Order: sequence, then C-alpha cells, then structure tokens
Amino acid sequence: MVKQALLLLILGLAGCSPAASAKDTAVTPSPSATATIRPTSTPTSQPTPTPTSQPTPTEETAVFAPPDIHYLQAAIENTLADFDGLSSYVIIDLSSGEQISHDPDLALAGMSLIKIPLLVETFRALDRPPDIEQTKLLTETTSLSSNYAANLLLRDVVGGGNIFAGADKLTQAMRELGLYNTFIAVPYDMEPPDGRLQTYLTPANQRTDLTTHPDPYRQTTIGDLAAITHMLYQCAESDAGLLRQTYGEQLTQDECQEILQLLEENNLARLLERGLPDGVVMAHKVGWIDDTHGNVGIVFGPERDYLIALALYAPGWLEWEISAPIFEEISRLAYAHFNDPDAYPAAVLAAPPDIPPTPTAVPTPAYPQAIVFGTQGVGLTLRTAPGGAEVAILPEGTVVSLLETPPQVQDGLTWRYVRTPAGDEGWVGEDFLTFN
Repeated sequence: MVKQALLLLILGLAGCSPAASAKDTAVTPSPSATATIRPTSTPTSQPTPTPTSQPTPTEETAVFAPPDIHYLQAAIENTLADFDGLSSYVIIDLSSGEQISHDPDLALAGMSLIKIPLLVETFRALDRPPDIEQTKLLTETTSLSSNYAANLLLRDVVGGGNIFAGADKLTQAMRELGLYNTFIAVPYDMEPPDGRLQTYLTPANQRTDLTTHPDPYRQTTIGDLAAITHMLYQCAESDAGLLRQTYGEQLTQDECQEILQLLEENNLARLLERGLPDGVVMAHKVGWIDDTHGNVGIVFGPERDYLIALALYAPGWLEWEISAPIFEEISRLAYAHFNDPDAYPAAVLAAPPDIPPTPTAVPTPAYPQAIVFGTQGVGLTLRTAPGGAEVAILPEGTVVSLLETPPQVQDGLTWRYVRTPAGDEGWVGEDFLTFN
C-alpha cells in the first residue's frame, strides 16, 4: 500500500533541541547534542558545491531527473499529519520550475524572514558596493539576525535617513513585484508614532478561514518569501527574472549573488539545515517567535538546486522540540527527492502519489477580485455613484469583488462597481485597483 510504503521513507528523527526564545533574535538555540540520524539513502558527507554552477551534461554523464514532485508532497503531508497547528510550505525544483505548496498565502508574522526583502531593497538602494560599515550591518542582519542592524539598513540605506520612509519604500517595492502580502508598517522593536499607519490590509490577512494572529506591524507569507527568493536565484544564476526586469541596473547579477552569499552565513539556528548532509550549501533565513517558526532558502544540491520554504504555527507557544524535528524531516525528504536516485521504494513509484486532501481550502470567490493599491496609505473612497456621495473609505490593501455592472467613465476617470469584505457596494476609481 502506498501509505505504508511512504512510511518506509520517514526514518527516525534526531534528539530534542532547546525551546525557542520568545523573540527571534534574543537567544541562540544550541544544536542538539544528540547525533543526527541520516537516512541510509542519503550520504553523510558531500563536497561543498559551487552555488553558481550547474553540472554540464555529457554523453557519459546522464542528468538526474527526480520522480514526480507530488511523491515528495505526499511524503511531506504524511510528516505533517500529526502536527497540531497550521503549516505553510512551498518547494520549487529550480531546474524544471515544478513546485508544490500548502497554504502558501497564510499570513505570518514577518519575524526575521522579512529580512530577505530588506536585503533586496538595501542592494537596490546602493549605487556602489557597500562600504565597511554597511558590510558590517549586512553581515549582522544575516549571520546574527540583528534587528538593530536591520533597522539601520532600513533607515540609512533604504530610507535615506528616515526609518519609516525606508519601511514604506520596502512595502511599496514588494507590491511592485506583486507581493501584496509582505509589508513593514513599523520597524523592528519600535512603537508607531502618532498618526503613523500601523498595519496594512492584505489578501492574506483578510482570510476568514485560517489565521496565525500575525504581528500587525510586519507581515509576510511563505508564498511571497518563496517568490522573492526564487527571483533572487534567477537573478544570480542567469541575470534574468522579475527582479532584473523590474529594476534593471538598480539590482545587478553580482548584487544578487552577494545577497545569496550573505544568506549562506545564517548560522543562528538550525531548522531545515538539520536535514542536509554535511557540506551541502544552503542560502537561507530563519525566523521565530513564540508561536511561529519559519525557514526559507535555496539548497545547492550536487544533482539539483531547489527552493524550500516552511513555516509552522501553534496557538500560544510552539515548542522547539516539536518544530525542529519536523523541519529536519521535511528537509531530509526534499534533499533525497532532488538528489538521491534511490530515495523512494519501488512500491511507492509503482502507484500514483497518495496526497491527502487539504483539510481547509480558500473558497473560490464568486467574482473576480482586485486590491486597493497606490493610495499612499490614504485609502480609496467608495461612492454611491461615479463621483457621488461617500459610502466608506477602503484602506490600502482591501480586497474587493468586481461586480458585473459595466465600468463607467466620468470626467476622464474609469469607475468600477465593487463589493467590500463588509458587504458594502459602490463605485471606486479603477486607477487605484490592482488586479489579481
């Protein structure tokens, strides 16, 4: 039976790790003192690969092609079956582009994971190689996950001396890239000043089916983080992708490579790294708070590179002893899938992947949807008619349904008839909507 065969793939886990700190930069969890048990099909040591190179196929050397990626999804879902909380993951084969995911649009606290977008914005803002002080801040932001250093980058490099301007620029940049669920409204370890916008509405945090009760000041999703990390890889490897298309010479291939090299120095805590053989390089970022642990990165495998992003949430408190073995096992499964020809028993490959149905799913909206965007935090006025009386102010990020009433043009402006999440209906200016 397929499920029984899959269980052959899930081997014993390592010993317990220390409990997570209440803040994701306050205390460094120590690696487990118990020796990590490796799958017998996975070598315990690999030569350190060069991240920017790929094996060149020859007549004598066949290119390894992993099985259908949904076999990996079935094994991961089996691993997560007993987890008493919410999970979100994205895994991408960086050779073929195939991917699997589970609840990628679940709103999460930004934690230190949002420092990946911060690195992108920092290098985009720099018009020359980072100086000694900037290099120090970049290193502390990645290798030590320093919130203080991240705030200085946000203030002095991205914001030109104004930390809140830096937060706004980062948020705007993410939306320009189509990443509407990622924002910094208030920088790390700060309180918003009077009159400051304290949070944003996003498609993710307006979901009503699932919530992690994320920090209102800084939020993201595994889907957004996987997307920008994938963009970084494309930029670094082939000088292509959405980052290069959007930013041109503001963000070069060399800078993307430097960002990935910085992310290789993330040694604060071991989550997905625990499932990799010795010597395998991973460019990644870890983030954790009381109830949420996450890890996003790229594994440069000897056979195939892949992107893996995973977050776990448990109400109130997520024990490190619970989360760390799950991260380790899912990482081990992914590495074996992409790099070990003998990863799956024959009984598994003889049948289609047995993927359990998702327990909860976002219902398909009855109407197409759009997002209020470009109001600079002021919001968009919902009116009784084009140019008519005010009904409500829709905050930046509000998701609205586009009803069947045809658009109208008045005084050179196009108006759309919409329904808000609260059920109000009316007209808004199309120029301040962006379409999914």
